Amino acid sequence: MKALTFAAFTALLLAAPSAALAQQGFIKSNVAKLIRKVGVHGNASVRAPVDRDVTEGRTYGISIGLSPGETNGWRYPFALVFFNEHLQTPAGTRFAKLRSRALLGGIGYGWHFGKLSTGIALQAGYGIYSLRGEGDVFTALDAAHGPVTMDVTDTWLLRPQLKAEYFLTRKITVRVSGDYILTHPDIVVITPAGQLTKNWDASNFHANIGIGIYPFHK
Repeated sequence: MKALTFAAFTALLLAAPSAALAQQGFIKSNVAKLIRKVGVHGNASVRAPVDRDVTEGRTYGISIGLSPGETNGWRYPFALVFFNEHLQTPAGTRFAKLRSRALLGGIGYGWHFGKLSTGIALQAGYGIYSLRGEGDVFTALDAAHGPVTMDVTDTWLLRPQLKAEYFLTRKITVRVSGDYILTHPDIVVITPAGQLTKNWDASNFHANIGIGIYPFHK
């Protein structure tokens, strides 16, 4: 029995370094694959709020993302989503800017057709919101004789998305996508005449077109 125990212990000690090396090799290989997929995206987009008292137009920006891959299969996308919307009164006078910063994660599926990659995804996350006055707040809210207080709560978001990306070269792509962001932060505006709540819906449709550059893609 002692001999059997000693043999088993010896085998475990001999196997441990091999297992550690195998794990290190696995991690190194996957990190290298991830780095090869990292790229820079230049984007131009249009955001259309569902509420007539919330407005937004064209935006431009740069983001970091991953290439879509070259095989069909499940994806687990995550994203940092930044966007601004403008609040206005029923009369159409703009008085505040709503700013959203959200982290989203979810599940999707991708299809690959030669140089074209397409996909669908459903992501959920949590948004951090801020609200500040814009323009002539007092006149817009008919509050010339008293203070105006504005506040907004943080809340959850849900985003279904469709996207496609075409490889012009191995490192440069053209990207298009469309999504809908469902989100309902509680917006409270207090004027001398009273308190306004739930008057603005921050949900919006979003369309994007851009260029992707993947310097390490092979």
